[in-house]
Amino acid sequence: MGLGLLHFDGHVVDDDGRPLLESDDSEELMHVEPGVAVALDSRPMESPGTLYVTSRRVIWLSNTDKGKGYAVDFLSLSLHVVSRDLETYPFPCIYTQVFDL
Repeated sequence: MGLGLLHFDGHVVDDDGRPLLESDDSEELMHVEPGVAVALDSRPMESPGTLYVTSRRVIWLSNTDKGKGYAVDFLSLSLHVVSRDLETYPFPCIYTQVFDL
C-alpha cells in the first residue's frame, strides 16, 4: 500500500459497507463515527459519510456514493483544534493532524 491519502473504492468494503481490514497486519477497528462530512484542503466539503479509525488507518466512506472514499495510514493521530470561526471555514469543524508513515 502506498503512503499518503489513498482513494477507496467498492472493492475494498465488505457486504455491510465497512472497509476490509488488513488481516496480515493485525489491523483492528477501533472506532466508527457515522454522519461525518470531510473537507480536504480547499476542495468542497464531501456529503456525509462514515469515519472508521483502525489501529493503523483513518478511513472515510461516502454514504451517498458507494464508490467514494479515502484512507490514510498513520503513525499517530491527534485532535488539532475545534474551530467555530466561520471566517476560516463556513461550518464548525475539527482539524486533525495525521502523521503518516
